[in-house]
Amino acid sequence: MPISEPQARRGTPRQVVGVAIRTTNASEVDPATALIPGLWSRFSAEGWADRLGKLGARGPTLAVYSRYESDASGSYQLLVGRELRGRAPDGDALETEMIPQGEYLVFSCPGPLPQAVIDGWRTVWSFFERPEAPARAYTADFEVYSDSQPVEIWVATR
Repeated sequence: MPISEPQARRGTPRQVVGVAIRTTNASEVDPATALIPGLWSRFSAEGWADRLGKLGARGPTLAVYSRYESDASGSYQLLVGRELRGRAPDGDALETEMIPQGEYLVFSCPGPLPQAVIDGWRTVWSFFERPEAPARAYTADFEVYSDSQPVEIWVATR
């Protein structure tokens, strides 16, 4: 399914708690070095969506790309978790990331997972190569996994 043009939205601050890795897009191209599939497997196999709910997290699963080394070519952290209000729980396995308030372009990614998200990021990268595209902020970008809607990719802009 084709991905539509992004919508401009103002994002509110969110605190997300979950499990995380550090990787690069170059590493993710090679199945031998890709860490993202393992992160998602761990999140699912260890029941983190439910476990985080018992700790007070709410809402859909979020995948937060943050702590960018530079731009799309550098390293970044990917945290998969849920939004948490209040104090983050203590635990060696959990990381916390703040999604800042700001301006975002939101890309809707219909279709079966994970291909819908892979295609969605290809669209994001192509979109931001356009000369008229706004500059990416590289603060925190995130994916929203709702049961009732296509996955959304929120990309922070300046």
